[in-house]
Amino acid sequence: MKLRLFAGALLLALAPFAQAFVFLGGYEEAPTVAAALERLKARPEKHVLIYFGMSRFSEADAETRAVLTSDKVRDQWRPNYVVVNIDLYAPSKEEREIIDQVRVSWAPVLLFLDNAGKRVAYARRLYTERDALLLNEFVSRREYAMSAFAKYAGQNFNYVGAGRMVSPVLVATGAERFDDRPRLRDVKAQKYEHLDGAALKKLLPGKRMFKENQDWFLELDLKEGKSMPATGKRKDGRGEMKGTGVWYITKKGKLCLELTSGGVDENWCRHVFRVGEGYYVSKDQRPDRLVYRFSLQ
Repeated sequence: MKLRLFAGALLLALAPFAQAFVFLGGYEEAPTVAAALERLKARPEKHVLIYFGMSRFSEADAETRAVLTSDKVRDQWRPNYVVVNIDLYAPSKEEREIIDQVRVSWAPVLLFLDNAGKRVAYARRLYTERDALLLNEFVSRREYAMSAFAKYAGQNFNYVGAGRMVSPVLVATGAERFDDRPRLRDVKAQKYEHLDGAALKKLLPGKRMFKENQDWFLELDLKEGKSMPATGKRKDGRGEMKGTGVWYITKKGKLCLELTSGGVDENWCRHVFRVGEGYYVSKDQRPDRLVYRFSLQ
């Protein structure tokens, strides 16, 4: 199946996809983007929502899905979208072409297309029902044709007392490349905890860490004696690895991993932040610093 991005429009063949993981239960679904666009011919007021999620690992994805499947949000969103689910952890060949085209590497990402297949907006994550309702108004009322999302939010919503303003990078329009990687500012915009060394030494031994970096999904067994058996698969589906490294906690309370095997290079010491049931590691505390997520079993 050939896939091209031209003048902001996704042009797709009608090749069928394998059954995707269903991330948004209770929505109208289509098996392919092309099939979704075909439905919009009879209902041009609707939009296509491509939901890029992960069937494993991602706490951020789980939280966004919980927002979108709440009764209040789903009742508002459901009439406006035909949903195509794409699982970043286990995509089909055709889905991989879409992932590579729009350069999605993290979950969740919500990509909105109009009835011509043109990308009109995307969202990296939704924290609250208010975020979701605001985004729905912006897309379903076609406000993207008139204003940027941050301007629209400022003119139409008063979030005084909410403790956090909707992120001005929540939505970007047009066909420019977007950066879906999380930053430390995104972590600190939530209710978070910066874990110290004592907390990490109590939390981590004996746990299995599910971690992602820019290129890999990794499973790391944090043994009591600092040994760290590891397995992984490349995000592009082009390789797997198996090896053993070590992990430890520094006197300053940073988590360190040392693993070089099969193309994986995880050699670092990082701050650890907890948000709900999810965790993030950051090299330092600059707001623009990239963070990488992990979860524990």
